[in-house]
Amino acid sequence: MVWTEVSKSKDLESVREAVVNLDVNERDERGRTPLMLFITNRMPLEGIKLLLVQNVDLEVRDKLGDTALKKAVKFKQKEVISLLIASGATLQAPEGLATTAWYAARADKGIADLLLDTPGAIRLTLNAAEQQQVESILYEESLNTMCLQISKVSSDVILHAIVNDYNWDDGPEPMLAALTNPVCAPITFMDMFELMEGDYWLAQTEEEIENSCWKRPWREMADQLKVKLELGIERW
Repeated sequence: MVWTEVSKSKDLESVREAVVNLDVNERDERGRTPLMLFITNRMPLEGIKLLLVQNVDLEVRDKLGDTALKKAVKFKQKEVISLLIASGATLQAPEGLATTAWYAARADKGIADLLLDTPGAIRLTLNAAEQQQVESILYEESLNTMCLQISKVSSDVILHAIVNDYNWDDGPEPMLAALTNPVCAPITFMDMFELMEGDYWLAQTEEEIENSCWKRPWREMADQLKVKLELGIERW
C-alpha cells in the first residue's frame, strides 16, 4: 500500500488503513504530501477528513511551492478549502499577498471570497447595488465627470472593481483619480501596476518621455505606484 494508490482509489476503508500504517506526512518525489495527493486526485471529503485528524502538516510546500490550500484552489474544491481553513490552514504567506492562496484564486471570485480573511485580501464579488455603481461610473461619457466620481468613491471594494474593469486604452486620468483616492487598497495598487504594464513605462527614458506629452502621465502614474508598492512591501 502506498499513498498514491490510496489517493486514486477513493476508498474510505483504504484510507482508514493507510492513516494507521503509513506516514501521514510522507513526501513523494515531487514533494507532495498525502493530503496534496488526496486533493489532486479528488478524494471524497470524508477521506480527507480521516487524514486531517491525524495531525498532518498543513503548511508544507511541494516542489512547485504549493501548499495543500493552494492545491485546493487550483483544483477548485470549495468544500476542501473551507475544511482546510477550519482545520487551521494559514492564509498568510511570508513572501507577501501575491503568494497567498487568495491571490491564486482571484480568477474565480467565489473561491477567492472563501479566503477573505487573508491579510490584504479584498472582496471581489459585488452585490447588485455595487455592480450598478461600478457600471454607472465606467459608462460615464464625460472623462472629467468619471474622474470626479472615482475620486469620491468611498468603498475599497467598488474602487478595486472599477480599476479592474476599466478600459485602460481610454487614458490614465481616471486611474490617476483612483490612485489618489484614500480608500485605494494595496492589492488595487498591485493590480494597477500590472494592468498598466508599469515596468514598460518605468523603462522609458527621460528623452522618450519629454518628446511625447501623452506619455508623461503614464510614467508619473508608474512612478507613484512604484513608490507605494516599495513602501508597503513589508506591510502587504
